[in-house]
Amino acid sequence: MNGARGRHRAQRRAVAVFAVTAWLCAASTVLAAGHAFSVANTQVIDLPVSASGIRYQLYVHVPPACKAAKKSCPAVYLLDAEYSFPLVATIVTHLADRNRIPPLISVAIGYPDKSHYHLDRTRDYTPFFHAEGGYGAEMQKVSGGGPAFLKVIQSEIIPYVEKHFPASAEHRTLVGHSYGGLFATYAWIDAPSSFENFLIVSPSLWYANGKPLQALAKACRDSPFADERKLFLAVGSFEEQPENERRMVSDLRAMNEELNRCVERKVATRIEVFDDETHASIFPTALSTGLRAFFQ
Repeated sequence: MNGARGRHRAQRRAVAVFAVTAWLCAASTVLAAGHAFSVANTQVIDLPVSASGIRYQLYVHVPPACKAAKKSCPAVYLLDAEYSFPLVATIVTHLADRNRIPPLISVAIGYPDKSHYHLDRTRDYTPFFHAEGGYGAEMQKVSGGGPAFLKVIQSEIIPYVEKHFPASAEHRTLVGHSYGGLFATYAWIDAPSSFENFLIVSPSLWYANGKPLQALAKACRDSPFADERKLFLAVGSFEEQPENERRMVSDLRAMNEELNRCVERKVATRIEVFDDETHASIFPTALSTGLRAFFQ
């Protein structure tokens, strides 16, 4: 009897093990059948080689309301496409669905080759050559390509977008963070007619020993521009780090003060120092708040 009961218990354990194994196999099969998540109403466009010799890629989000509209929608142009685009596409959709902002077309500018992140940013986002700083001396060898990148945006990227999508030529916003914020600052200095709004987040105003602020002050003195431009300036409170030679809160406040006394240009500014935000965490908060400041 004991032997029979033992055999029965062993058989039951074997059946149980088989059942669990079969369930796990079935579950893994179901999981393996999953697919990648994608953001609705988006597409990626590989552009031809630009006049500067660089190949660019556009990530574009067009809300259904813009496709159906009889007139064009405001367009938001962003840098650092790989992290800015998923954020802007979902934030814009969420806010527009709740009537906090109008429907906006989002265009993020990236690169088909993702392996040169530091080099691409250094070359395209810095307005002057500077041998030191940033990602190191080797990367700084390609610095100072901002003017060429700005020309590509003006003469190739914006015309392409406005030809192929219902994007407004009168209502353009440029968004940049860190080195991208430095580039957005430079774009306002050198080409204020290209964009109506500039959303500038934690700009690298320390670059080239503070030369960007000097260039901004000179533009305010010597480069008249009559049409009003709106600048939303944002930085995280934890970005003031004098021990690391980074005073990004102080630098942005100095920029805002310079803009407030800008003689030759008409500027509407708003500055926000967000508590408990770091250089890495600031962008989503600044993006949402800045877009609402421009469009709400």
